[in-house]
Amino acid sequence: MDLAVIQKEVETLAPEEQDRLAAYLTVLRMRRMPEHAEELSRRLDDRNPDHWLTLDELKEKLSKEDDRS
Repeated sequence: MDLAVIQKEVETLAPEEQDRLAAYLTVLRMRRMPEHAEELSRRLDDRNPDHWLTLDELKEKLSKEDDRS
């Protein structure tokens, strides 16, 4: 199945179903890339606000990642 077809199909899912799919994909990524799980845990445990991104910084970072795709 073509990824574009899957993406369009996912858009039609209810928000709860999209959330379940996102969780499932996260589990698959963690299995494939254990270092991803470690980094995610490290970031979630970081209590230093100096290390946190603002919403605007996150949007900018995601925009740059989209440009690379």
